[in-house]
Amino acid sequence: MAITTTAGESTAVQDPATSFSTLLREATREEHSDAENKGFITRLMGGELLEEDYWRLLSQYLPVDVALEEAISAAAEHDALAAAFHDPRFARAAAIREDFARRFGEHDGIDAPLPVTQRYAVRIREASVPQLLAHHYLRYLGDLSGGQAIGALVARHYGVPREQLTMWDFSDIDAPKRVKDAYRAQLDEIVDPRVREDYLDEAKLGYQLAGEMFRALDA
Repeated sequence: MAITTTAGESTAVQDPATSFSTLLREATREEHSDAENKGFITRLMGGELLEEDYWRLLSQYLPVDVALEEAISAAAEHDALAAAFHDPRFARAAAIREDFARRFGEHDGIDAPLPVTQRYAVRIREASVPQLLAHHYLRYLGDLSGGQAIGALVARHYGVPREQLTMWDFSDIDAPKRVKDAYRAQLDEIVDPRVREDYLDEAKLGYQLAGEMFRALDA
């Protein structure tokens, strides 16, 4: 149930009593589905591409994750909302670098960021705290939810050994479901309509940027 502003524009902000985690899932369902169903990522997870395509994907994830880690760490130092969601265990950049080093040797194998990846990283670095947290949610809860399955599919289809799949290893989080539930409960503490609106708009943009990145990799 969207609210209409005095200018007649529809926003994605609902009654503050509505669970924000539920609202977020429902309001971004179309964008989420559209991003996940891009040809590249679907074919990669289906075993239709090559091992090198998996490493091409990780090359693009790296600058996005670096931007996100640096931005959330900086924001958490002075902003209580950012600090509530910041968890160093989510960070993936070091794991990506480790996987590349084990596969190709130190400093080898990492592709330069594509133009859309550069835009994605800049967007994260320039984001307000609500916008930044939207990217935090998309990247980290997504990895934590589907990471084990992705790692298993890459191992099965392309023969990548476990020691080169630490990107998807969250073994330092001993109860992922409890962590995800706590994250969503923290989301539900967000009741400010303006914060919700900024967060939702940015989440939709984040899915769009991810979809553009997948399209660029498919080119």
